Amino acid sequence: MTIRRANLCEVDTIKEIITEAYEPIRKQLSRMPGALQEGLAKISRHIQMGDQYVALIGDQVIGTMRARIAGNVGVISRVAVRSSFRGRRIGSMLVEYAENLMSHMGASVIEIEVYGAVETQLSFYEKIGYHETGRLMRLGEEIVVMQKELVESPMEDED
Repeated sequence: MTIRRANLCEVDTIKEIITEAYEPIRKQLSRMPGALQEGLAKISRHIQMGDQYVALIGDQVIGTMRARIAGNVGVISRVAVRSSFRGRRIGSMLVEYAENLMSHMGASVIEIEVYGAVETQLSFYEKIGYHETGRLMRLGEEIVVMQKELVESPMEDED
């Protein structure tokens, strides 16, 4: 599997993958997920900004995510994998790629926001080392903020 920055010619495929991944959770929420409301123009802007990535097997795009850095905080969003490729650690590898990338760019922590009502999202990120740091309401939906420290905090001397 290869992970790289997305190209503009892949915008339709990225939209398809995001739709396929987020459509099933729509029933668990009181409103349509933001990922499903995004149009091709917004996805294209993220591609042009260089923060949209794709996972490929051969030349087939099978997954996508966004990764950007704000100060020392890396932000990962829109992780999505084609249903026929789920269960193969592709989502985990996308997140790991983003963690490594942003660590090299100076991030000391990675932040992800997930829907509180979607247990599969919460458990996925918990399994790969993320922990809840807060909850907030956004447009009527509970959002769980999760983080993962990339830099070990120095141990305090026990004198």
